[in-house]
Amino acid sequence: EGSILPISLRAKYWQLHGCHITYFGTAALKKEIINDGRINNYDFIEFKADKIITSKINFMFEMLRRNILALGYINKIKNRYDLIHSISSQLNFIVFPYILKIFDRKIKWVTVFDNIVPLSDPGNKLLRFLAWVFFRISLFLLIRADTVFVISPDLRDFLLRHGFSKNKIVVTGNGIDVELMQQAKKVSKYKIDALFVGRINETKGIYDMLNVLEIIVKKYPDFMFAVMGLGDDESEKQFKDRIGQMRLTKNVRFLGYRKGLEKFNIIKSSRCFWFLSVSESESFGIALLEAVCLGLPALVYDLDPFKKIYKNNEVFMFKKHDYLAVAKKTLEIFSKKDFFNIEGIALLEKYGWDNIAKIELQYFLS
Repeated sequence: EGSILPISLRAKYWQLHGCHITYFGTAALKKEIINDGRINNYDFIEFKADKIITSKINFMFEMLRRNILALGYINKIKNRYDLIHSISSQLNFIVFPYILKIFDRKIKWVTVFDNIVPLSDPGNKLLRFLAWVFFRISLFLLIRADTVFVISPDLRDFLLRHGFSKNKIVVTGNGIDVELMQQAKKVSKYKIDALFVGRINETKGIYDMLNVLEIIVKKYPDFMFAVMGLGDDESEKQFKDRIGQMRLTKNVRFLGYRKGLEKFNIIKSSRCFWFLSVSESESFGIALLEAVCLGLPALVYDLDPFKKIYKNNEVFMFKKHDYLAVAKKTLEIFSKKDFFNIEGIALLEKYGWDNIAKIELQYFLS
């Protein structure tokens, strides 16, 4: 399970080209697929997993527990399908297909490798270590996959350095919901000056954003910074505590998790986009790309993946942790009332999911 959007848009394309789709997951996933409504005429194999996830460490072990439960369905799946597609290479997505390959040697296993997990990122040291250990285990299991689709050349090079055969690795890029984004409209009720979309997590630069905000409100006391996304209970509490300590409560609005057209309307209605991730695991930044393609001026730190994606002034880049420069540029944007990113809009058609689905389908059939 995970975001239903990427797999639904690709599955729709695969169906149009003769593939029959069967999903395997929980009742929550089934409900999301129905609500999403992208595809019809599919099968669904459901297994029970009703525990509520409340923290990062709980998430890690709950996902492994679900993989263990899923093993009871091996006999229902083996020798019935030509291919199994795991939507991510995180450990919780690949334990089951790894073991399925043992029982069904004919099935082809393809997966998507979309990020690395370094030890050096900020945050809780124990959780960071556990995440790193799980990541290293996933790399070991991933060797059994027939094809690994990676979203960037950097990730391809990472896998090559870790012993993967170049014949197994295919660079596909990443995608956005072009069709839905083209329907997005500005909605005056939101009144958002700066927007961040993503996990409420220290690695995403959330505290640097507060430092920027603290500077901005000295000139614009009513400046509104909106956060669209969720974090674990501890991360959210620490973030809100810091907001209170900095006396910025009236300048920060929490939107929670939004999706679909509502999400894109909110992005399009905002004046600028802050994405100050400092993580070494940042590989693409889907939310950033969505904001850029919807025409927002976007301010980011100069991480290597962003340098390779945004080569024509589609974003403003700054050295990592140079929030003073980010604040200065934000003030300049508002002084000039220059809230339109024409270079960014030009990227929209380049990143449709159909482009990626077409590449993947070629390898399904090879």
